[in-house]
Amino acid sequence: MKDKLEPEDLKKIGLACLNVSLRRTTRKITSFYDSVLKPSGLRITQFTILVSIGLEKDCSITDLSRLTDIDRTTLQRSLEILKRDGLIRIEKKEAGNIRNLFLTKKGESKLAEAVLLWKEAQAQISDSLGKSKLNETLKILSEVRKLPILESVNQV
Repeated sequence: MKDKLEPEDLKKIGLACLNVSLRRTTRKITSFYDSVLKPSGLRITQFTILVSIGLEKDCSITDLSRLTDIDRTTLQRSLEILKRDGLIRIEKKEAGNIRNLFLTKKGESKLAEAVLLWKEAQAQISDSLGKSKLNETLKILSEVRKLPILESVNQV
């Protein structure tokens, strides 16, 4: 084994590592969606959570964690902010330690406003990348998320 790392070895990591590439891309995509959603007062992370809560009937925090692939600790912090802002309601079920999530009227209204902005962002991405390439990218990302080696790590 070599004692000294060569710059070309490190460059190969930067060019070949799926994680490095995805994180760089994710930061750029997140910044873009955040900038388009800014008039709504939501960030794309909050938007994603609100969409998921609105989509799922009887959505528990565990369900939401699985649906969004966000670990419960991170999700809990985001939910507290959304609750504080009056966008969601968290209700404890009578049996067990299950808490269900609901959009408030304010949350539904804020989400409806944000969806219009999201559609604008989505159209810009689709126009820039091309619809077929966007669909292909989404399909590949879905396949990557379903890799067996990833399914067993850090189950939420």
